[in-house]
Amino acid sequence: MSRKKNARLLTGAVLLLALLAALFLLAPRKADFGRLKARDDYNVILITVDTLRADRIGCYGFDRIETPTMDLFAARGVKFERAYGPTPLTLPSHTSLMTGTLPAHHGVRDNGGFVVPAELATLAELYKAKGYATAAFVAAYVLDSKWGLDRGFDHYFDQFDLSRFERISLGSVQRPANEVLDEALPWIEAHKDRPFFTWIHLYDPHTPYEPPPEFAARYPNNPYLGEIAYTDSQLGRLWDFLAGHGLTDDLFLVFASDHGESLGEHEESTHGFFVYEAAIHVPLIFVTPFDRLQGVSTAQVSGLVDVLPTLCEMSGLAVPKDVQGRSLVPAFFKPKKTVRALAYAESFYPRFHFGWSELKSVQDGRWKLIMAPVPELYDLRADPGEQKNLVYLERKVFDDLSAEAERFIEKAGLNAIEVDLTKIDEDTREKLAALGYIGSFTDLSRDEGRALANPKDKIGVFNELSRARELGMSGNAEEGARIIRGIIEQDPDIASAHFSLGNIYFKQRKFPEAVEAFKSSLELKPDDSFTVINVANAYLSMGRFEEGEAFVLEYLGKGFSDPQLYHLLGNMNVSRKNYDKAAGYFEESLSRNRDSAGSHNALAAIYIIKDDLGRAEEHVRSALALNPKLTSVHYNQAQIFEARGDLRAAAEAYSEELASSPRHFKALFNLARVYRKMGRTDDERTTLQAALEAEPEFPLTYFYLARIRLNQGEGYEDAVALVKKGIELKPDKTDLALGYFLLADLYNRLGDGRLSMDYARRGQALAAETSGRR
Repeated sequence: MSRKKNARLLTGAVLLLALLAALFLLAPRKADFGRLKARDDYNVILITVDTLRADRIGCYGFDRIETPTMDLFAARGVKFERAYGPTPLTLPSHTSLMTGTLPAHHGVRDNGGFVVPAELATLAELYKAKGYATAAFVAAYVLDSKWGLDRGFDHYFDQFDLSRFERISLGSVQRPANEVLDEALPWIEAHKDRPFFTWIHLYDPHTPYEPPPEFAARYPNNPYLGEIAYTDSQLGRLWDFLAGHGLTDDLFLVFASDHGESLGEHEESTHGFFVYEAAIHVPLIFVTPFDRLQGVSTAQVSGLVDVLPTLCEMSGLAVPKDVQGRSLVPAFFKPKKTVRALAYAESFYPRFHFGWSELKSVQDGRWKLIMAPVPELYDLRADPGEQKNLVYLERKVFDDLSAEAERFIEKAGLNAIEVDLTKIDEDTREKLAALGYIGSFTDLSRDEGRALANPKDKIGVFNELSRARELGMSGNAEEGARIIRGIIEQDPDIASAHFSLGNIYFKQRKFPEAVEAFKSSLELKPDDSFTVINVANAYLSMGRFEEGEAFVLEYLGKGFSDPQLYHLLGNMNVSRKNYDKAAGYFEESLSRNRDSAGSHNALAAIYIIKDDLGRAEEHVRSALALNPKLTSVHYNQAQIFEARGDLRAAAEAYSEELASSPRHFKALFNLARVYRKMGRTDDERTTLQAALEAEPEFPLTYFYLARIRLNQGEGYEDAVALVKKGIELKPDKTDLALGYFLLADLYNRLGDGRLSMDYARRGQALAAETSGRR
């Protein structure tokens, strides 16, 4: 009996174990990328298309456009139908995407003036730490490396040259998608044999809407759609390249936008001002090689802050402690099982630029609250166009969502990172001010307790002011100034209106009027260093140097101790060749901001002029350690090498400068000189030609190009024309003597002895005169 009983028990135990095993195998498993992946190091490509509305793409339901590549991404991936950018501005939104934190935490709340905090880990840093090759290719200056998103990237392609612009908004400095991909594709090919993380940023849907002719013809009455269709064609080029190189089977690709475009809805023509759906609803698609995760669509509310933690789970990376987003991987596997979540968005643009109230919003997929002086509540299911404000009709929903929003925003701002505006190098700030950029270097605390205007009530003023600026920049300055004067007459407290009027007057060379307009702006926004810079520049343009210096010193005497302004005073004195006084100002700037790479570099330039190469080298090294991409730092380093006779090192340093500033005329001219000393005539000629294109008004470039022809015994007539063109530009007497001697030699070669003797006498007379002065 006992044997039979034991046998039955054993059989029962075996059956039980078999049943448990079957249940385990058949039971639904937790969503886990590890079960799908054949390896841990899938390549990752992040694509962000600037200013792309989700509801203008085929796969998001828009049937009046052809977007086959974006549609392919949706067919091969997981599409989030209700994804949101945290702000309708490029740099803050990308900062949230790259760090997984909201603007209330990372502090980057506008384009220009803000730098991504070094305390926050970026996606690139996370992948680099895992051994990935990393590269970024960006299409707009607003994402230039100086704003801080380059951290963690082995290669960051930006290289925007502000020198060719007379006036800018940050968004106007851009490059088309084909140029971005021309850089990105070779890099991917070169790194395809190791894991890589690549960010590709395309900017074409941003204003101005100027699609290539083929796409302009395809969408004749809607250039915005033409830009999107063109962008899609370039994405098709990228995908074909990836498929052709066998890279799609081991690839995670994320496709997103930073924000949308209002296109006239709610009277906003573009973006940045409001937080309605048109400006913040963005596409978000995760493409993987896994069949199970292709053609999936979910209504889960999500945000760009969720991209980082999602990629971390997909790639097996640890999520940094500061991250405020959440992984969206569960929605990949259960797209219909949505969980309630809040999406947050804000715009501080009205506050920073106009002194009007900021806007904040939260939504849960159905209800959307806009927190403004006059709050707004919308039922997005019934009213996707946000036309009917339900604040009073749905009071309980409004009260509950308002309380929830307050808690959400308070939590998002816990342990917020303090913004440090000194991280922008001084030369960049001065250049932006001179180019008419209206910065956001302002202290919000001064508005505490004040009733601020509702942006919705000011959209007409905003549109008129924007139109006036465009008129001013495009050549119709009188009409632009007239419009702004009318705005000021109606509302004299708009600082940016006075500032914009000052810019127009400056462009018209009406410098006294510009000074008055800038001073009016400064009265309303007294902590704006940009305005102080422009007042000083207006005085300098009138030749009233002492008044300009006195104005800046008087401003500093009022307690505004911005290190930028001491740097400005240094530059003003350099322009007057008051080098000792300039050095004192740069030293003062350093005493107030020891991380001022610009002041170190400026001191290096002064010590090079003074032939104190030892001290110059000390400051160049300090500047390089603080900011190796600072304009002219490699140029100054090259001058030191050249002065010491190290021509190879000088050529390398000049070339390094030109890699980031291709139109740096002085670097081009000096590099040509080094090539001449090294006997590299072909390189000298090519570099001189580039210098001529960068600065056609410099006489010596023409003379040296002519001298190459003279030395090579060819092209004498062309050489004569070059020298005469240089002489027309009125060089100083020493250089003019060189021009005359060149003509004397050239006419001698051409057999015209009379002209040869004539120019020789002129050259000798000037040489004697200048030598007597010395």
